[in-house]
Amino acid sequence: MKQHILEFCRRGLIACGFGPLVLAALYLALQRCGTIDTLTVREVCLGIVSLSALAFIAGGMNIVYQVERLPLPVAILLHGSVLYIAYLATFLVNGWLAQGVGPLLVFSAIFVLGFLLIWAVIFVATKRSTAKVNKILKEQQKNRQ
Repeated sequence: MKQHILEFCRRGLIACGFGPLVLAALYLALQRCGTIDTLTVREVCLGIVSLSALAFIAGGMNIVYQVERLPLPVAILLHGSVLYIAYLATFLVNGWLAQGVGPLLVFSAIFVLGFLLIWAVIFVATKRSTAKVNKILKEQQKNRQ
C-alpha cells in the first residue's frame, strides 16, 4: 500500500507542473475569444492552485491501474469517479460552471462522453497492438516447428 501512495505522489508531482500551463493556455484562449479582458489576482491564484491540484490528482490517479487486486472495471469506475469529482470541484471553485441543474447535466454528459471516448481509443489501440504481437508470436512458433 505504501508503494502505491508513494507512486501516486510521484506521478501527481510530475503532472501538477502542467496545471498552470494548461491554465495559461485556457486564459489566453478566453482572452482571444473576447470572453475575458482582465483577471484579478485572486482569480489567477485560485486558478493556479486549483489546476495544479487537479493535475496532481489526475496524474496520480493512474496508479489505480497498477493495483493488482482491483478488477479493471472497478479501477475504471474509481478513476472516472475521482476525476469527475476533481474536475467538477475545479470548475465550481473557479466559477467556470454556472449554478443549476442544466449546466451540471451538460458538464456531466460531456465528461462521461469524453471519458468513454478516451477509453474506446485505448481499447482499440490495445486490441490492435495485442493482435500484432500475437501474430508475430504465432509466426515465430511456426518457424520453430
